[in-house]
Amino acid sequence: MQSMTAFASHEVENHLGRLTCEIRSVNQRFLELTIKCPDFLRASESAFRKLFSHSISRGKVSVFIRFYPNDNISLTELTVNHALVKQLKSCATDIETKHQLDNRLSVNQLMNWTDVIVQKPTDTSELNRTSIDLIQTSVQQLIESRKREGKEMQLVLKDKVNLIESLTNEIRTFVPEINAQLSSKLKNKLAELDVEVNPDRFEQEIAMQLQKIDITEELDRLDAHVKEFNRVLELSEPVGRRLDFLIQELNRESNTIGSKSASIKTSNASIDLKVAIEQMREQIQNIE
Repeated sequence: MQSMTAFASHEVENHLGRLTCEIRSVNQRFLELTIKCPDFLRASESAFRKLFSHSISRGKVSVFIRFYPNDNISLTELTVNHALVKQLKSCATDIETKHQLDNRLSVNQLMNWTDVIVQKPTDTSELNRTSIDLIQTSVQQLIESRKREGKEMQLVLKDKVNLIESLTNEIRTFVPEINAQLSSKLKNKLAELDVEVNPDRFEQEIAMQLQKIDITEELDRLDAHVKEFNRVLELSEPVGRRLDFLIQELNRESNTIGSKSASIKTSNASIDLKVAIEQMREQIQNIE
């Protein structure tokens, strides 16, 4: 089990400079990946994305890659287009001669002319290869961080699901008492009316009233959901969506139990159920 909330950072150095990577991950229904990196690494961005998509299925992941060159390193080499400079000087001389102009070309004017100064990028293939290793290590650190937090969340959820199981068992012990109280209440009411009633018809009426407040099926389904919840918690694959579905089912059954409640005991226990389920829901929102 992995949490979607995590942070990782890593850096590597070589003769060109220092590459750093920071990754922040928060909860999101699907995988949303944002990568900010230097321009010379844009060609490797698709490879970066594959590394993430192969390891992470959900979460909003923000990646920041930075390069700090050594003092004697520049990723851009400037060269002069001497052929173009020669042509410009020739044109300037021709204009001066034919039109009797004295305005000489300055170095600044030549440098500002388009394509006179040519930018020749430094070979960054080594940095691109290094960046792949950097991302691989950073992603692994992120996953380890997500697993550590996921383990803590797993323990919290186990405690809560054990509480739900305990509350379910407690409510189940109330059922015979509630049924007996309802039967006694109906019999006392009939006695107060002092009328003769067909015994079979009366038993049918009691059965109908008991059926209205019967929560046996809800308790059975709660037990089944708790069992499935515990099974899913032990899976090594992403389980967030499954747990989210199960928490909805647990909530549905607890609401039904609350609406059918025929005693203060079951009412209080159903409230405790809802509180525990809501606390679980908050945790599950951060699970991949």
